[in-house]
Amino acid sequence: MPERFDDLAGLLPRLAGLPTPALVLDEAAVEANIAHTLALVGTPRRWRAHVKTARIGWTVDRLLAAGVTRFKAATVGELAMLLDRGALDVLLAYPAVGPARAAASALADRHPRARVSILVDTPETAGRPGRLAAFLDVDTGLHRTGVDAGDAAAALAVLSAYREAGWAFAGVHAYGGHLADLPGPGRAAAVRDEVRRLTALVRAVEAGGHAVPELCTGTSHTFHESVQAAPGGTVGGGAAVTVGAGTVVYNDARSLARFAGQPAFAGFRAAAGVLTRVVSRRAGQVTVDAGLTAIQVDAGRPHAVVAGHPGVVVGAPSQEHLVLTGAVEGFEVGESLMLLPRHVDTALAQFGVVHRVGGEGTVRPEEVSGRHQPSSPA
Repeated sequence: MPERFDDLAGLLPRLAGLPTPALVLDEAAVEANIAHTLALVGTPRRWRAHVKTARIGWTVDRLLAAGVTRFKAATVGELAMLLDRGALDVLLAYPAVGPARAAASALADRHPRARVSILVDTPETAGRPGRLAAFLDVDTGLHRTGVDAGDAAAALAVLSAYREAGWAFAGVHAYGGHLADLPGPGRAAAVRDEVRRLTALVRAVEAGGHAVPELCTGTSHTFHESVQAAPGGTVGGGAAVTVGAGTVVYNDARSLARFAGQPAFAGFRAAAGVLTRVVSRRAGQVTVDAGLTAIQVDAGRPHAVVAGHPGVVVGAPSQEHLVLTGAVEGFEVGESLMLLPRHVDTALAQFGVVHRVGGEGTVRPEEVSGRHQPSSPA
């Protein structure tokens, strides 16, 4: 198990008074992760930071202070949080239709200095833009949303419909999450091919009369390869290539395992964990109070690791219970442990409060933002 899994265990002495389960954030680790991401990207202008991981204003403030100016959001709530913190260029990276589009439009009206964009992939949903701009959503293999990367005619049909309706075109967006689990050399080759296909689409769109200001691609686990695949920083007629990494701000068991053994990623640290307590023990096992209401299993199992205890085996959780086996002989009822989620994004979605641990030992609670869509456009 990489040593970076164990960093969060060092916070335990400062957290004795917290009720459990609780979501904990190491401020110093967040700062280090932001700095390391920027070192790999090369310039803040190439990072369109995705805040579906960050979820709190303090982290967004750290990104802004580091020079990041472009952001992605997955919900209207996250969009509102970003605009309230002063972000001036935000892409709602989700097909905003119906009330969600109305809410995004209302937020754009309330923040006239900011550019707010949404993803589009079908001509039928053009409608009136208000102050919203459009990113063309492109499918490179995940098959959830977007026009096919090889279908320039479909792309041009969407863009023509939106231009006729009065929309400004902000760029092309793709998310290659299906490439993340490929081994290192295979992943790099697959990302190069993805960027090549996207570049061909950008050129076809430009030939069809649409200037492309930006190509946003790359995930938290492929962003470095995406940057390397476009070393000049632009493709086509000058589309700025940006990457949409988000998980790297906090990291999790899955990202650190994927990065293990690759020197370029050695600077990343675990910044977010779930504090839990032993509530019961019997021969060969203990039970802690962090079940599915604390950490989800959407990224597979084991869905978490126990920081500082590589010999502990994490079992299948129930709603409020999690059984640990293996090297658990020394654990006592009431003892605190730190769990590192396999997927930190969905762990953030389970909590209303994050407890930030500062370098001076202070513990500050902060409300998690953007967990739900607003109930009305207003």
